[in-house]
Amino acid sequence: MSHWRNLMKDNKYLGSWDLEVDGKYEPRVVTIEKIYQDVMVGEMGKEDKVFVKLAEFPKSMVANRTNFKRLETFFGSFDFNDYIGKQIVLGVEKVKSPQGMTDALRFSTRPLPKKEKPTITPERFAKALQAIADGKTTADKLIADFSLTPEQHAEVTGK
Repeated sequence: MSHWRNLMKDNKYLGSWDLEVDGKYEPRVVTIEKIYQDVMVGEMGKEDKVFVKLAEFPKSMVANRTNFKRLETFFGSFDFNDYIGKQIVLGVEKVKSPQGMTDALRFSTRPLPKKEKPTITPERFAKALQAIADGKTTADKLIADFSLTPEQHAEVTGK
């Protein structure tokens, strides 16, 4: 399923439809790459706007006061430079607009979800041990990247 807005050629900016997965909006962990000012040409003509470029999307997001207040709360700083390179959850909320209720992109002030580490197959574990022995990776990196069994953990750490 794909949102009808994806058919429109004027989709220069990130919208709620960009978070649509299988007919519903899915929040995404995003990385703030850049915050900048530019001119937006829209239904109201030319307007000066602030944009947030997120690493996970090719299009920039138009940012409003609500989203910046949430960034300030989440990161504990009003300095927008402190947000660059940081991660936050982006979701969709219903908001009142002159056109009625509409879907809007909103940053979340909730903590980032904890990532589930993948398990490692015995074959891949053997290759990882060899890579550690060859100096191509470290035991700490292996432990950080994978959910190891107690036996695998003991083999990596020697404990």
